Amino acid sequence: MNNVKTFSSKQDIHKQACEWISRFDRGLSEGEDQAFSDWVNLSSFHRQSLFSVAQTWDELSVLNELSSLFPLRDNHVRNTKISLNRKVMGIAASVIFVIVSSFAWLTHPEFMTGTVDPSIVALNAETSVGEQRVISLADGSVIHLNTDSLVSINFSDALRNVHLLRGEAHFEVAHDETRPFIVKAATNTVTAVGTAFNVQLTNAEQFELLVTDGKVLVKNKTDDLAKVSIDNRSQTLDGSGELMIAGQKALISQQAIQPVTLTQQQVQNDLAWQQGMLVFHGEPLADALQEISRYTLVNFKLADQQVRQQRVAGYFKAGDIQGLLFALENNFNIVYSKTDKQTIVLSTGK
Repeated sequence: MNNVKTFSSKQDIHKQACEWISRFDRGLSEGEDQAFSDWVNLSSFHRQSLFSVAQTWDELSVLNELSSLFPLRDNHVRNTKISLNRKVMGIAASVIFVIVSSFAWLTHPEFMTGTVDPSIVALNAETSVGEQRVISLADGSVIHLNTDSLVSINFSDALRNVHLLRGEAHFEVAHDETRPFIVKAATNTVTAVGTAFNVQLTNAEQFELLVTDGKVLVKNKTDDLAKVSIDNRSQTLDGSGELMIAGQKALISQQAIQPVTLTQQQVQNDLAWQQGMLVFHGEPLADALQEISRYTLVNFKLADQQVRQQRVAGYFKAGDIQGLLFALENNFNIVYSKTDKQTIVLSTGK
C-alpha cells in the first residue's frame, strides 16, 4: 500500500481556491460536492486561501445566500473540522465556515483552539453605479445598499460595527441588547439595538439620517463606543448623544442636530429608491439631476439658469434615462441634445 501523499505548494492551493470559487459561482455538480468537502478540510491554509480569494473577487453573494443558515447566537462551535451532510446543506456549512470563521482565525489567535463563534463577521460590501444589493447578516440584520455605496462590516462578540464609507444604506437591525449595532458615518455614529434607519453620506463631514422604526442614538464617533446606552431622554452631542425616533429625519454633522418629523408618505418617498424609484416634489432641475446622477454614468449639462431653476415633480425610475428625457420633454418642456454617448445637454424648449 502506498501511503505517500503529494503536498501542494501555496501557489497550487491558491490556484485551486480560485477554481473552487469559480465552480461555486456557477453551482456545484453532485460529483463536486464531496470533492469540495474533502479539499476544504485538508488544512486551515486551504480555508484561508478560499476566504482570501472570495474577498478579492467580492464573492459576498455566497455569504448573502447562505447566512440564513447561521444560528443567531450559537454558544460555540466546538469542532473546527467541517462536517458536511449532503448537497446544499453540506456545501452551505463549508462555505459559511470558510468565509466567516477563517477571518477570525487570521485575526484572533484564540480561535485556533477550536472554539468559533459564528456571529463574528468581518467583510466589505460594495455596489457600482446603478446597482443595489441586499445583504443578510449572521445576526439576522439586513443591509440594503443603494447605488455606488461601500460598507465595512466588523462584528465581534461585544459590538456590531458597520462603517458607511460611501453612498447610502438602509439598516434593519436584529434585536440584541448585548451587542449594540453601531454605524459610523462622517464624523458621527448611529447606535441601535433593534430598529431600522436610513443613512446617506452627503459629504465627508455630514450625512442624512432617517429613522424608519424604533429609535437610535447619534454620537460623535470619537466617544467611547463601549459605553453606549439608549434611554428616553433627548440629549446633546456634548453629553451622551442625540436621541431620534421613528419618522424623524436630520442632517447630521458635528453641529447641533435639528430633526424634523416626516409624514408616513414622506418617509415612503425617501425610501422609494429601494423599489428603484425616485420621487421629486417641485425641486429645481439642477437639484433633481444631482440625485439622478447617482444612478447613471451619463453626464448632464444645463444650458442656462432658466433650465437650472425649472422645477420638476413626479416619480422617475432610477437609471431610466430615456424615460426621464421623455418626461422632461412632454411634461416640463425641456428638450435635450447629445454631444456624445455619455453627455446630455438640457435646455428650455421653445
